[in-house]
Amino acid sequence: MNKTSRVEFTVELVRILTAIAIAYAVALVTLFAVSDDPIYIIQQFVLGPFSSVRRVGSIINLAIPFTFTGLCFCFMYAVNKFNLAGEGIFMFAGCVISWVAIKLGESVPAPVMIGLLLVIGALTGVVVSALPAWLDSKFNANIVVSSLMLNSILMFLSIYIMMYTMRDTTIGSLGSLPIPDNAKLPQILGKFRIQAGLVIALIAVILVAVLFYKMVFGYKMRVVGSNPWFAKACGINMTATIICAQLFGGALAGLGGTCEILGNYDRYNWVATTQHGFDGLMVAVLARKNPLLVPVAACLLAYIRIGADVVNSKGDIPIEFITVIQGIVILMVAAEEFMGRYKKKLIYKAAEEELAAKEKAEKESAASKGKEE
Repeated sequence: MNKTSRVEFTVELVRILTAIAIAYAVALVTLFAVSDDPIYIIQQFVLGPFSSVRRVGSIINLAIPFTFTGLCFCFMYAVNKFNLAGEGIFMFAGCVISWVAIKLGESVPAPVMIGLLLVIGALTGVVVSALPAWLDSKFNANIVVSSLMLNSILMFLSIYIMMYTMRDTTIGSLGSLPIPDNAKLPQILGKFRIQAGLVIALIAVILVAVLFYKMVFGYKMRVVGSNPWFAKACGINMTATIICAQLFGGALAGLGGTCEILGNYDRYNWVATTQHGFDGLMVAVLARKNPLLVPVAACLLAYIRIGADVVNSKGDIPIEFITVIQGIVILMVAAEEFMGRYKKKLIYKAAEEELAAKEKAEKESAASKGKEE
């Protein structure tokens, strides 16, 4: 990473942290204004998520699906195509792998079963995300509208499959038959009781980062998203690049739904979308489509959510106030001109210094060659 890239990365990180600090300040002022016991509520909001091992584990467990869907939307964000089917894919993949696990039962060894379900979950995401991508490329259908409509279809299809192919009629609530033990992801890190999907999520982050910044396809994606005319002039197959990026994103959303069901649930009982897909969009915006920052943004969002839960259970503040914080953060991070002038000034200065250093090195090299001659 050269000096200019380091400056850009640092300023982006400062931008995000500043936006979060401002949002937190607004939240704390709001809590102080509306609560009967503001000091206690603020303390619970800030420190409550770290007050027990169980809550710390809850933050990490909640950050796992955010990481998968955040990576999903990094791909959509990279090619500038907002395929929002990640929300429906997350739910539908959970339904499909639950059905497969119940049908296969205890006869398959656990490692084989879990590996098979992860592959099926990813493939489900690929197949589903291909539909709005194909409609966009073939018929120029609005990808936001088509993917949002697809989410509704997937939600009702998931409920239908649960009710008519795997429903457990012996329980009072709506839910599937129990998921076999050989299909469940184990709990790790002792008392924190974090599901093993954490390991899969971290591997996914590393692989996506390598794809984005070390492979030709990642360069093509970023060029197509940032400057499509230049990409076309360079001979990049834009249609194939855009569609493949969406398929990769769909696979990650499918993996997220798979890990969530196998790691945290005894049976499939989702009767509405989890909203983790749209949370992933928020994470991708916070991370500025940088996969390496996705786990940080996911943990931050999870921390805010757990803090809101603590405040809601221990005080007199409704959990909905958290939308205020999220809205402020998104607006300020998404606003290109927020600290934009400062960023441009630093990048320009770093570029000048690099150019001066390069010219100096060339002159010294030429002088040393002249002396040798």
